[in-house]
Amino acid sequence: KLTINIPKHFDASITPKKLSLCRIQIGGMLERTRCKESIPAVFEVNKDEKRTSIEMFPYQPIPVDKEGYAVVMKIFNPNQTGMFQFNALAQAPGDIPMTGYIGSWLIDIE
Repeated sequence: KLTINIPKHFDASITPKKLSLCRIQIGGMLERTRCKESIPAVFEVNKDEKRTSIEMFPYQPIPVDKEGYAVVMKIFNPNQTGMFQFNALAQAPGDIPMTGYIGSWLIDIE
C-alpha cells in the first residue's frame, strides 16, 4: 500500500479515474521521463478537514530494485498559487504491516 498525503488547500479535483501507476524510464536534460509499463492498482481518494490522501493498492508487490516507479496524476493545476508539500508513506505486505515514510515533494505553483 502506498499513501500520498496532499494538503487540503491544494484544490485540484483528484479522482481515482485520473490516477495510474507505472514503471518509468527516468529522463534527463535531453529526454523526457516516460512510462514504460502500466502496473495494475486500485486507487482510493479520501478527503477530510486537514488534507486529501490517495491510497494505492497494487495487485502485486512493487519490487525493491533500481527501476523507477511513478504515480501519474492527470489533473489541472489548482487555482491558488503557493507551495504545496506532498508526503508519501509505504506499507509492505507481511505478518506485521508497518508503515514507513518514503519522502516528500515540494510543488511550487506561481
